[in-house]
Amino acid sequence: MHPLTVQHVCEIVDGTICGEVMTAATVGGCVIDSRHVQRGDVFIALPGTQTHGVEFCAAARRDGAAVVIVDESAANACRTPHIRVADAEVALARLGWQNRQTSDALVIAVTGSVGKTTARRMIAAMLEFVHTGIQSPRNFNNHLGVPISLLELQSGDEFAVIEVGSSAPGEVEMLASIARPEFAVVTTVSPAHLDGLTSLKAVQQEKRALVAALSEDGVAFLNVDDPLVAEMRKSAAGRVVTFGTAKAAEVRATAIKMSDDFLSLTVDGDVYTVRACGRHNVTNVLAAIAIGLEVGIAPEQINAGLATYQPEPGRCCPSRIGSWTVIDDTYNASPAAVSAAIRMAEEFTQCHHRVLVLNDMLDLGEQAADLHYGIGAALAASRLDHIAVTGDFAGDVVDGFLACGGALNRISCFASLALLTAMLDCLLCDNDLVLVKGSRATRMEQVVESLRRRASTDVAERQAA
Repeated sequence: MHPLTVQHVCEIVDGTICGEVMTAATVGGCVIDSRHVQRGDVFIALPGTQTHGVEFCAAARRDGAAVVIVDESAANACRTPHIRVADAEVALARLGWQNRQTSDALVIAVTGSVGKTTARRMIAAMLEFVHTGIQSPRNFNNHLGVPISLLELQSGDEFAVIEVGSSAPGEVEMLASIARPEFAVVTTVSPAHLDGLTSLKAVQQEKRALVAALSEDGVAFLNVDDPLVAEMRKSAAGRVVTFGTAKAAEVRATAIKMSDDFLSLTVDGDVYTVRACGRHNVTNVLAAIAIGLEVGIAPEQINAGLATYQPEPGRCCPSRIGSWTVIDDTYNASPAAVSAAIRMAEEFTQCHHRVLVLNDMLDLGEQAADLHYGIGAALAASRLDHIAVTGDFAGDVVDGFLACGGALNRISCFASLALLTAMLDCLLCDNDLVLVKGSRATRMEQVVESLRRRASTDVAERQAA
């Protein structure tokens, strides 16, 4: 965060100072979690699922916060000097916007139904090889995460890669107005967050809003392999750079090669290699290459930057656990992401059996049952050897699987995650590939941890024998 005085902070958020506040004090950071307060920060007290942040204002001040910001609804409960605002979330957005305005960094916004986190991390890895900058921490892509990410910008930063998500109409437009990106990247459009967006058309409209927010000087980077993304070029006021495997792509991947944990592709005669599994990651690699070429980075430097990329935990992370290869893809799930994961598992070569452990895909609204049925149908036609499924929509997956010719002995349905976890190792053989997938709220990382414990027990028993 670029340094501000408390007085300047108060003006930016249109607040009122309550109590004895040192208005000339310098603010050097902004947090919404009091546990992360450092000396000189501003702490913004937001409502939480269990408690309101106002309960931690005094602790934040004791830990060195220069000032705290509280909205009117909770101001009466604040027993420490503060800045009172009409809406604390709006105050956070204004501070993020101001910090972005102060920065000379190139702001690159990344959106898409799937792939935006991986694309963001690949773009940042590539840029960091030759430039100084920041990226969104984890998946900070909503009305709180985007301004928090922008507040990471400091003097000297040359770029910011900001992830932009949406679960309801109008969110992308609002976030784009805060981030004001010069570059916009759209990876894919597919069914996701249908509780709020209701239809694939609405999802497309949300993602399109990022492209429409660009000025005439901006550049839109669009995945031309996805027709719903390719259509967005009509919404761009400025230049469009397309990427993909189609002949129409300006940044086109050819000679795609995959091993179990590496992906390589050729663009205009230059070979790029990245530690990532699955053909779906071609889109994300191309987004990074397209941006690198656009800003004048040499292919060999782009490749060197991509070589530093590491997948985020829970996102297509293969590891050896005991005698199994386990792909931890538990961070989230949507129909497109599960379909991509199935194809990825099919491409693995160094394994005995390919086993998918699947829980519900959430936030799909009224289409949830049909979309789970469709996944079952896809699994029936897949080369996966066995599917272990649980969740509220497990029956729909099984119905789709059996209706489309899947053999009964290829699928197991469990009444609970606990039962699946307890029985899973009975389904596995040495050298099996185990792909674990499910929406975040289903907590499928528990399956991965259970396999780790089982593998450790097996090692201990063999050593004891």
